[in-house]
Amino acid sequence: MMTDRIDLHLHSTCSDGTSDPEAVVQKAHDHGLRAISLTDHDCVDGVRAATDAGKVLGVEVIPGAELSTTFDGKDIHILAYFIDCARPGLLNYLQLFRDERQRRAKRIVNRLNQLGVALTIEAVMARAGDGAVGRPHIADALVDEGYVFSISEAFQKYLGYNRPAYEQKYLLSPEEAVRLIHEAGGLACLAHPGIYNRDDLLPALVACGLDGIEAVYSKHTPEQIRRYEEFADLCGLLKTGGSDCHGSGRGEPTMGTVDVPYAFLERLRGAEVKGRST
Repeated sequence: MMTDRIDLHLHSTCSDGTSDPEAVVQKAHDHGLRAISLTDHDCVDGVRAATDAGKVLGVEVIPGAELSTTFDGKDIHILAYFIDCARPGLLNYLQLFRDERQRRAKRIVNRLNQLGVALTIEAVMARAGDGAVGRPHIADALVDEGYVFSISEAFQKYLGYNRPAYEQKYLLSPEEAVRLIHEAGGLACLAHPGIYNRDDLLPALVACGLDGIEAVYSKHTPEQIRRYEEFADLCGLLKTGGSDCHGSGRGEPTMGTVDVPYAFLERLRGAEVKGRST
């Protein structure tokens, strides 16, 4: 049964999710979601397929992405909504980032080899398929080859920050990401502020040109949700929300478990988009 609930933070196999874009939309339909946004990491490859599936199933699909940035030593993610996925500037950046992800994966595999882990880049790329390769694919390979028992152990033992095989990835500044999103006709929203444990950075991040903030998030406590909604109101920011579901086997939240109202999407849609061509 269709409801007025939405989920504006979802991933597919085009980045580090476990379901292809069509399957993500099918699951959204099964959960009774009225609208979703496919927000793969630094990638828009699945947006067209998801949109087409949504038209068939009656699920509204908002074109989106989740861009990786760095600010004051923290990895900060910026959600993009209503972007024109054909804009050259955006596509050029995403291709650059995709190429850098492959180079980073090779560096991580080399580090693992030096640690005595007999993993090949070919095995990792096979798990990524046509999607943008990332550490979760390397973690999958480590589990399959018996070096660890779980993805979480792979990150704790090898792949996490300051772990033996960690490699920094290429990152934009938040200002650069916001500019790219605006040039592509989209809205830029700060993803999952609660996981950074740096609320002191919020005013400076807002000053980068953000349009909104992901106040409702699967890992936010009720108190955090209230606080970020109040912060959004105080700063004149739009509010968004989502589960950040990556699919089965990733240890992430399940789609549709976060109560995000359709009114959030209506306000996003009605916002004046900075940088949109007329």
